[in-house]
Amino acid sequence: MERYEQGLISPGQIDSLLKLRLVLLFAEYPWLRMSVASAQQRLRESPWAIAESLDELARVGLLHKTENGGQPAYWLTTTAEQRSRLERLTRSFDDPQRREELYEQVRIAQAERCFREMTMPRASTPFMPEFETFVV
Repeated sequence: MERYEQGLISPGQIDSLLKLRLVLLFAEYPWLRMSVASAQQRLRESPWAIAESLDELARVGLLHKTENGGQPAYWLTTTAEQRSRLERLTRSFDDPQRREELYEQVRIAQAERCFREMTMPRASTPFMPEFETFVV
């Protein structure tokens, strides 16, 4: 069986259940344009988490973002390749067995992202072995 979510469900892409829910909502209603407030009303999640997730999805090209009167509005990407991948992801999500697999992949991607965020600051510090210190 082909894995249509490959590349979509990964750290930095769809790496949380909230992002998955948002993408599936936009894929189900491709004409939909939403603000953070309207998404919060539909999903009953924290507006800050929704805003962050929508911004990240727009940053990776799965959604478009525009400012409308100072409020950002989001809608599904118009890129044919991305839209077809999202449609296939939606069809995979309709299968109960595949749905559980997708949830597990999202959890793994979320854990990987958390791990990367924890280790990245340390990776940027210069390496200094403990024996290269000077004692006076």
